[in-house]
Amino acid sequence: MFEAIGYVGAVGSASMWAPQAARVVRLRHDVTALAGISASAYAIAVVFNALLVVYGSHAHALPVVVAGVTNLACATLIFGMLQRSRRRAA
Repeated sequence: MFEAIGYVGAVGSASMWAPQAARVVRLRHDVTALAGISASAYAIAVVFNALLVVYGSHAHALPVVVAGVTNLACATLIFGMLQRSRRRAA
């Protein structure tokens, strides 16, 4: 039962990141549209989601690993796209 709750939480957590990732990909060439998105916040998210994956793996907590991997992928994508967009604009 608790593992099912973990998977629901993992899906919910992943769904939180997906719209922002899609927006950044869609607007990656529009520096003005991306100006309000904090690259620092996503850099922090990359670090802490990587730690979450390590913890979940060590604790054998698959829902935590699923959430961490999904969030890490989205945060890395967003951070990378923001950095690339801002470099092109400079």
